[in-house]
Amino acid sequence: MVRILAAGHTGAMVDLHTPVEWLRWIGRNSRRLFILIVGVAVLLAGVAMLALPGPGVVVIIVGLVILATEFTWAERALDKTTSTAAGAATKVTGNRKGQAALAASGVGLIVGGIVLAIVFRDLVVVGISLSLAGIIGLATLLPHVQTWIDEKANA
Repeated sequence: MVRILAAGHTGAMVDLHTPVEWLRWIGRNSRRLFILIVGVAVLLAGVAMLALPGPGVVVIIVGLVILATEFTWAERALDKTTSTAAGAATKVTGNRKGQAALAASGVGLIVGGIVLAIVFRDLVVVGISLSLAGIIGLATLLPHVQTWIDEKANA
């Protein structure tokens, strides 16, 4: 850091940073900025998927995971979101009827997504996202995923 006497001031010093210090600052903060941009983009895509076809809640959680690597506010939001989502999933998967409905909707989303992607070539992305949502829904029925969900719901 270079200190110079400010013009017109008696004894006041102004700190000027060297070019190397500026480059270090830019390097440190460019990673943070990149993570912010990517994380917010994924988060907004997840919010859009709440109304559009796709696994909205899962994508929101992925966006928060990305943001939580640099921001503590995102880590707190991630903890709250996962516990809320886990609580909702536990209510659905906690009984046989809920599990059957989840399995049927998962299979329906997968089949519907595949048919949509094949029949309507312009809607391939929508078909893929529907199929992905179905796979994620079916994955919540796996025993080790159930255990993780129960742990998050009770945390």
